[in-house]
Amino acid sequence: MRTIRLPRTIRLPRTIRFSFLAALALLVAACTDEGPVSGRGTLTATLVSPNGPEGAAVIQLAGEGIGTITAVGGTEVFSEIGATEAQVVLINQSGGELAFQVAVADTTQPPAVVVVEVAGPDDALRPNTAGYDVEFGR
Repeated sequence: MRTIRLPRTIRLPRTIRFSFLAALALLVAACTDEGPVSGRGTLTATLVSPNGPEGAAVIQLAGEGIGTITAVGGTEVFSEIGATEAQVVLINQSGGELAFQVAVADTTQPPAVVVVEVAGPDDALRPNTAGYDVEFGR
């Protein structure tokens, strides 16, 4: 009887090994990153100010399916919601972050935003709203 010896390791060419590892990495990344899913939900909106902490702001939202608007943190919120737009007044008595949550029909489509007016922590109106924005997150 004859014994056949097999090599302990099989060495694949470098290009095949690299291709296999790259394909495996892409497969793992594709399985773990689902990305945003369209549908109803709530977004957190935060006023981004070029002047730091603010005392108050008036913001207009526009889009289909704008729902309930609620306060976040130290922000007081007053809102009027229409069919396709909402007026939102944000107040932070001590000055600081101005944030709120808004229910939307599709979390991948945040409403359009116009920052109408902003006041600093000293209640003085800012001369213009250039540089202000609202960031949406989940």
